[in-house]
Amino acid sequence: MAHPNVRHWSKTRLVEIEGNADGVTGIAVQQRGAEAQEHLPLEGVFIYVAGSKPITDFLEEKVVLNDDGGVRVDAEMKTSVEGVYAIGDIRNTPFKQVVVAAADGCIAAMAIDKYLKRRKSYKVDWIHN
Repeated sequence: MAHPNVRHWSKTRLVEIEGNADGVTGIAVQQRGAEAQEHLPLEGVFIYVAGSKPITDFLEEKVVLNDDGGVRVDAEMKTSVEGVYAIGDIRNTPFKQVVVAAADGCIAAMAIDKYLKRRKSYKVDWIHN
């Protein structure tokens, strides 16, 4: 908040994401009680709606979901279907952003390698004898 290019938008709603064939060009917002919208030039947006459910209809109810709509996984990112893994926001964790998906992806990749090669444990390359 101490930076001049940071602003907290309380009591404001997103009206429109503007763009063209090249991508996002800006947004329109409107503060509660204001008659006019404000247009902000932007090159991208990240939308997160607290409490929203991830889009899982493409799964056709093949894997078990949690009550919050996220795909249920174990510590290795395995779903209820053998050989099927889920990572990132589809798990509907309280932690968002690409770094979480990347970490989940690493966990899943190690687990998938173990699964495909029928190993009992992970094979890591940083242990040298």
